[in-house]
Amino acid sequence: MIDLDHMIESVASARVALDEANAIHANDTAEVTRLAGRIQQCRTRQGEITSRRLAGQADEKEAAEYAALNGDLDVLRGLLAEAQTRANQSRPDTARAALAHAESELRDAQVQAEFDALVEHAREVERAYIAALGRVWNAARARGHRRTFGEVYSIAQPIMAACRQNYWEAS
Repeated sequence: MIDLDHMIESVASARVALDEANAIHANDTAEVTRLAGRIQQCRTRQGEITSRRLAGQADEKEAAEYAALNGDLDVLRGLLAEAQTRANQSRPDTARAALAHAESELRDAQVQAEFDALVEHAREVERAYIAALGRVWNAARARGHRRTFGEVYSIAQPIMAACRQNYWEAS
């Protein structure tokens, strides 16, 4: 017997794991974006200072700020590289694949369960048919017939042909 409830729980757990992985990746990606934005701000400010210096309007404070921005950029680039590594490592690909696998197994199990139910229904009908044939045989014996069942009741040819040839016209 297939345990569909367990498979449904597995799919739900895989969805939760994917949601958590997506949240972690979103945070890591947001950090990359924040650091890239901060780097761009530093470069923009350095560009402004360079423009003022070329125009002859720079002062010593801006020269010190330019040097500090260089230091900031070095640190920010290192932080950005680490953040990009974390973002790449936190990609939810594994969780996404696990969910797809769990969903696929659930679909396969549902198809198998439907097939098993059809087979069980056919077995129930088969048991009822055999019981009915047994009643026919008992009635024939009660009337004094003692030879073979085939003389009393002939199995319908469409049933025999369907079983022998795998041809199911009535499907």
